[in-house]
Amino acid sequence: MLNKKELENCFLSILEEIHPKKLIKKQCKFEDDKFYINSDFLEIPKNKKIHILGSGKAVISMAEALYEIMEEKIQKATLVGAYENNLEKNNLTYIKSTHPLPSQKSIEGAKALIKEFESLGEDDFFIYLLSGGNSALVELPIDGISLEEFQETTQQMLQNSMPIESINCVRKHLSAVKGGRLATFTKAKGVVLTLSDVLGNNLEAIGSAPLYFDSTTFQNALDDLKKFDILESLPSSVRGYLENAVQSKTLETPKKEFPNIKHYLIGSNDILLNKAKNILEKKNLNPIIVDEKIEDDVEIVCENLLNFCKDKEEGCFIYGGEATVNVKGKGKGGRNQHLVLSFLNSYPKDKDIIFLSGASDGIDGNSDASGAIIDKDTIKKMQELDLDIKTYMENFDSNGFFEKLNQLLKPGPTHNNMLDIVIIYINSNKNKGDKNV
Repeated sequence: MLNKKELENCFLSILEEIHPKKLIKKQCKFEDDKFYINSDFLEIPKNKKIHILGSGKAVISMAEALYEIMEEKIQKATLVGAYENNLEKNNLTYIKSTHPLPSQKSIEGAKALIKEFESLGEDDFFIYLLSGGNSALVELPIDGISLEEFQETTQQMLQNSMPIESINCVRKHLSAVKGGRLATFTKAKGVVLTLSDVLGNNLEAIGSAPLYFDSTTFQNALDDLKKFDILESLPSSVRGYLENAVQSKTLETPKKEFPNIKHYLIGSNDILLNKAKNILEKKNLNPIIVDEKIEDDVEIVCENLLNFCKDKEEGCFIYGGEATVNVKGKGKGGRNQHLVLSFLNSYPKDKDIIFLSGASDGIDGNSDASGAIIDKDTIKKMQELDLDIKTYMENFDSNGFFEKLNQLLKPGPTHNNMLDIVIIYINSNKNKGDKNV
């Protein structure tokens, strides 16, 4: 039998196991002038050194692993990330950018990466470190669209629960560095080590694919904005650019993989779930990874999970993915905390369930928490504190609610992003049938 605190500790252990540095060092090594990625390798002549470039939430941790593996072979590193730099190297240039909205720092990061790529010759070698968050951290709007207009477009897509694939499709067609366009600035040979933050690990979607090809079109971007009823409210420059591009067949994003650049998947949500399974197995829980992925609106996800629990007498179940949430209130929280609050609001009173939902990057929405965790006793505690759950839900203030209950998950930023994890533990032996809670 598992209690809430033990499951919370399991969650923290899971985050440690998927640390980017640990993932890189397990799968990469440098030996005999060859840089190995699992069974594949990039051969580096003895007189050549490697250039490290990268962007995303995990870029510092990933780079730290490479410095430990092959520091003597690194010529120079240029990185763009979301957090403070704790990796002090004389040959490292680091730009701290912004997320989830691009800023002037994002433009500075994009220009720095372009400059480095342009400086490389055909016989040079690079390793690019790509992880979640890149879409905002590195940006250069195409001519005719200002940063402010790009920001407003991004904000509207995020607030209207647009799926990440659709958001990225739009961003790629408004950007000079997404959808493979960054790769057009170099002919050097390179590999991209990728931590996936999208379901299915589609290389076209991860970080808006700065170095991969893009099969989406201007028409797709326009259709997605229409589907979610956003197009007409966008800045006229954005709307006009996309409409004109469709009519005039403006130069599209690259449609073929670049022969000089190879991508390798180092981490993903599936890896996260399997690490969780291994850790929970050590608790003798016989955990099951559920095939169905979390990708709908929080309310739909919650309903599906409640229905799932109805038919289960006991067990430990793991879900992965990332829900969306259409924020209408002015409270603090995120998709994971709101999911837990929604589940609590309809908590099955005839069952004893521990329910946890957390973001692998340690940060959920506009809060400093990763998610939250509840159990049967949470209802009793909520009543003792006289908390009106409906009010908190309407104001989208899940963080404020769970802060009062001291049931937030606060691992701090993990400098990683492999989507979210939900763990449901159903115990059949404790308080079975107790309806006076």
